[in-house]
Amino acid sequence: MILGRGAAAAAGGEGQARPARPAGPDWQFDRTGADPLADCLLAALHRLGIDLGPSTLTAGLPLPRDGRLTPPLAVEALERHQIRARLVRRPLSGLPDAVLPAVLFLKGRDACLLLGRESDGRLRILRPQVNDSEERIDAAALAEQYHGAALLLRPEPTAATDAPGQRRAAPRHWFWSAVGRYWPAYLQVALAAALVNVLALATPIFTMNVYDRVFPNAALITLWSLVAGVGLVFLFDAILKAIRASVVDAVGRKVDLRVSSDIFAHIADLRLEANTMPSGSLMNTLKDFEQVRDFFSSQTVATLTDLAFAILFIGVIAYLGGPLAWPPTIALGVVLVVGLVTLFPLRRAANDSRLTTGVKNAVAVEAISDLETLKAVAGQGRMQARWEQHVADAAAAQERTRRWANLSTTISGTAQQAASVGIVVIGVYLALEGRITMGAVIAAMILSGRALAPTAALSGLFVRGSFALSTLRSLNQVMNLPSDSRGQEGGLNAALSTGAIAVEDVGLDYPAAQVPALKEVSLEVAPGDRVGLIGAVGAGKTSLVRLMAGLYHPTDGAVLLDGINMRQLPAAALRDAVQLVPQEPVLFSGTLAENIAFGRAGARDEDILRAARAAGVDRIAAQHPQGFAMPITERGRNLSGGQRQMVALARALLVEPRVLILDEPTSSMDSQNEKLFIARLKQVIERRPMTLVISTHRMGLLDLVDRLVLLDRGQVRANGSKADVLAALERRAKGGDR
Repeated sequence: MILGRGAAAAAGGEGQARPARPAGPDWQFDRTGADPLADCLLAALHRLGIDLGPSTLTAGLPLPRDGRLTPPLAVEALERHQIRARLVRRPLSGLPDAVLPAVLFLKGRDACLLLGRESDGRLRILRPQVNDSEERIDAAALAEQYHGAALLLRPEPTAATDAPGQRRAAPRHWFWSAVGRYWPAYLQVALAAALVNVLALATPIFTMNVYDRVFPNAALITLWSLVAGVGLVFLFDAILKAIRASVVDAVGRKVDLRVSSDIFAHIADLRLEANTMPSGSLMNTLKDFEQVRDFFSSQTVATLTDLAFAILFIGVIAYLGGPLAWPPTIALGVVLVVGLVTLFPLRRAANDSRLTTGVKNAVAVEAISDLETLKAVAGQGRMQARWEQHVADAAAAQERTRRWANLSTTISGTAQQAASVGIVVIGVYLALEGRITMGAVIAAMILSGRALAPTAALSGLFVRGSFALSTLRSLNQVMNLPSDSRGQEGGLNAALSTGAIAVEDVGLDYPAAQVPALKEVSLEVAPGDRVGLIGAVGAGKTSLVRLMAGLYHPTDGAVLLDGINMRQLPAAALRDAVQLVPQEPVLFSGTLAENIAFGRAGARDEDILRAARAAGVDRIAAQHPQGFAMPITERGRNLSGGQRQMVALARALLVEPRVLILDEPTSSMDSQNEKLFIARLKQVIERRPMTLVISTHRMGLLDLVDRLVLLDRGQVRANGSKADVLAALERRAKGGDR
């Protein structure tokens, strides 16, 4: 790549998973033209009655630099749209007609769609990246190209596809569905733990036989026979524990990868008006997910299995010495009662600890994110005071948590020691009466330690469980927040081709705001219109452009794009049609070219250069020895505000949107760069007509518009041609002077 960058999103297109018109030759599905696997998925879904656009299919996926789907990403893409998918390795003969259509992976990173079989044995396939017509091919010829793997897919039941009276499948929980997927591994861990506990009987049996038979009779041959047997048991025990540990680690890693990916994807997809959590609290919740993962990992299964076998060990003690079983039984009961009694205050303390730690992290994030402002206003002392207060609160909550946890652990340890002493005391009386041997007493001691060993882990389990349940409740709240993609099942898959915007009686209330940002705003922007939004600071210009870009949903009224309510449009299709350049654009760590192509995996170098020249970014690259490979630091801090605005414009122009919305696009530019910005944007609009909306205070930018809308206190006060509105404002200003 001549630009030395990795780009990030798929080619354009629209759509959202939904029951659609029956598949037929008279309707063409969208395609990428560059990704055979993606094209095959789109074709397969169309034949199943589900219409997706390329950008919707791949939206939010961590695509590689070439922007093409990989088989695992294909499965993830389908599952995000409620389509069950499974990768299988089978010969062509192992794919019955019942599972078709199926995507076949061919050699050379190619793919095709297997549709069915003819009576003469030939196969019907479709290569959507080549043409729209079905092909008939000999099975032997296809087998030579076949890689040996296929992708099977079928839709999940939905409200729109369920037959009358058919019960709809319950929605899957974001966490439990991921954990439940690995239930065979949990079963293996439980089985391994059970075998380990059975093998644990070898040590007390060995000890009892040595004391009762080897010592009195000096039976050394018997001793070494017992040693050989117990050594073999120890070998199997070590192997089982190693297998159990590896399974625990593997399952924990898989659950972590899957669930962490789902959480991050949901957070990135949250509706902006729904996300009211401080960034630090959200980050703390994400970090604490590790505790949830660890608690619900396979290790918990092993601990609970060990606890269940405590009853078996106590039963063996009762078999050996009758009353010897009472001390461990009482100790086990005491530990369980104490654990249950301390569970509720422990849970409350854990929740307080999580909340106070989240607030503390929020203060840290707020301070670190803008140290420049903190230093400029000499606010270090004020922020230090807030930090120390929240650190003290978090430390106090953690101290309460540790206090309850230590109480449970201490009582557990004391109960184990008391049980050992009790067994010795009772064992002495029983041995003096001749009812048991000394070997049985020692064996009972070992078994008691083994029976009560899980109680120490049980105390830790109560502690970790309290933290995990508290974090899980917090994560549930986050995962239940509305997102851009949630609730769009059955939405429209319309081609957004004109760029007409209608704002109908819109109101907007920000969370916790006392005054609405917009009130009863109505506005129509025809395709190709060039509209300027003007007004005083706080008039509602930024709020209006956010609604027109679909970043926020109105509290009242509706915003229509091409006559379709934006709520019904898939976010990926909306981003292809409408691009917003915000007032304070943020860049990401990477290179200059990567930031231009951010969100556009597989973007071509020539397209990046075209967008860069149109926005004036080529001048920035020309001044750096690395050109478009120049490094960009976090938030683009190594660029000036005006340069960041140029990069943001290039990012928007790369998409070639139908609607371009600019919010104070030159607020950080000098007059020379502003003139260059205006000149190049005029060339872009003349070359490719688009709807243009500009929010600005600068008169120079008004050269780009033909119509002005005046906003004041969240309402439209004037709407007309540029000349008429400016003349009215001039008359009002003169009247005010008099």
